[in-house]
Amino acid sequence: MSIQNQSPKINLKNIFQIAHKEFADLVSSPLFFMFIVTYTLIILAFSFRSVYLIETRGNLTIMSGLMGIIQQIGWFAPLIGITLGFDAIIKERKSGSFNVLLTHPVFRDNIIVGKIIGIIGTLLTVIFFSTMVPVGTILVYTGTNISDLEIFRVLIFIGLTFLYALIFAEIAIFVSILAKESEDSLVYNILIWLLICIVSGSIILSITSAPTGQTDIPDSAYKLISFTPLHHYSEVSLGEIDLSWGGINIEPNIRGIFDTSFLIGQWFNEFWLNILYLVLTPIVLLVLCFISFLRKDMTL
Repeated sequence: MSIQNQSPKINLKNIFQIAHKEFADLVSSPLFFMFIVTYTLIILAFSFRSVYLIETRGNLTIMSGLMGIIQQIGWFAPLIGITLGFDAIIKERKSGSFNVLLTHPVFRDNIIVGKIIGIIGTLLTVIFFSTMVPVGTILVYTGTNISDLEIFRVLIFIGLTFLYALIFAEIAIFVSILAKESEDSLVYNILIWLLICIVSGSIILSITSAPTGQTDIPDSAYKLISFTPLHHYSEVSLGEIDLSWGGINIEPNIRGIFDTSFLIGQWFNEFWLNILYLVLTPIVLLVLCFISFLRKDMTL
């Protein structure tokens, strides 16, 4: 008997047991802990830099301070998702855990759903904590209070960042299903991260501008960049078209969720398509991971 031949059957008890184990394994991993500490310190350092630069202009607020670190979050938050997902399936297959599960009434769909829920819980916890660190830093530095509406904007930003990082976590899980070794999966995911988050804008500009030699940004560049998760995260969080290195940018009408000169309703009306992309893409990737896992032979 193999997991692959079991008929799908949802068992919530099994799912949450697997999710709890996945969450516990992740948060107790020394490597993951070191990465989260490093990520948080990077964001903290850029928080101080943002406070210093904005204070020199005399318009420092909690919202303007957070605007100053969005690019760094856009660059590095996907690495959290990658760290959580790149060996999520491979490590279980290599350790023989799937063979052990064969001795229990656990079905394939329960396994993949449970592992993804565990990863989602860990990711949401990390994103919340790592966002509240710069919020607290800026509040302490400025000595100001934060209003209920500003708290609501911060919570929306946390949700958007979570969805954005979840896209990369699910890409990492999908690669983990297909790859044979953790090292291969990590390399593939890092390449995906570099292409999407770091150099996508400069590559697209080079490809679209080279044939014509024009200095203005071609319309085709805007169309191509709209396929990347970073573009949609850039729009909703900062109002920018692209946050990658050497990317495509024009002056925005609304500078994202932290632009208090506009109501949240106005922000939503401006960026609802970007929000829809960030909501639907993880769902599509979840279905892709689910189908791929059910069809893949996971036994040693």
